[in-house]
Amino acid sequence: MQKFIDRRGRVWIVDIDNTTLRRVKTLTDVRLLDAIDGDLINRLATDPLLLGDVLFAICKPQADQQDVDDEAFAEGLAGDAIDEACKAVVDALVAYFPESRRRLLRKAADKQRMIETRGLEAIERRLDDPGLVDSIVSDLEQKLGVPMSNASSSNSPASSESTQGHSPSAN
Repeated sequence: MQKFIDRRGRVWIVDIDNTTLRRVKTLTDVRLLDAIDGDLINRLATDPLLLGDVLFAICKPQADQQDVDDEAFAEGLAGDAIDEACKAVVDALVAYFPESRRRLLRKAADKQRMIETRGLEAIERRLDDPGLVDSIVSDLEQKLGVPMSNASSSNSPASSESTQGHSPSAN
C-alpha cells in the first residue's frame, strides 16, 4: 500500500484492487487499467484536477470515515502533495498488476518521470538564458513590424514626413 500526506497533514492510503477500479470508473469515468497501454500515467502527472478526482475516488472510503467531502479533499492537494499523491497512485497501480505487467508498467512510469524531469530541466535552462528576453522581444518586434530598438530616429516615418513639403523650391 502506498500513501501520501496532503497539505492539511492528513495521511491517505492509496491501495488499488478490483473494488477500487470499479469505484474510480463509476465516479470519474477513468479506467485505471488504461495505464498499461494508454497515456493515463502522463495525464495524471500533468493534470492535477484529474489526479485529484481519481485520488478522491480511490480514497473515498477513508474520506467518508473522516467526513471529508470532495472539495475538502481537493483543498489538501497543492504543492508537493500533488507530486507525492501522483507517485502514490502510480506505485499503487504498478503494485496491482501481476509481475509480468508490473515490470512493463514500472518501466513506463520510470520513463515518464525521466521525461518530466529532463523536460523541466530543459525549461529551467531556457529560463536561465540571459538572452531569452532580448530574443523574445526581437522576435515580437519582427513579427509586428516594429522598428528595432537600435534603429536610428532619422529613419522613422515621423521624421521623413516632417521634412516633406518644406523644400526651398516649394516657397
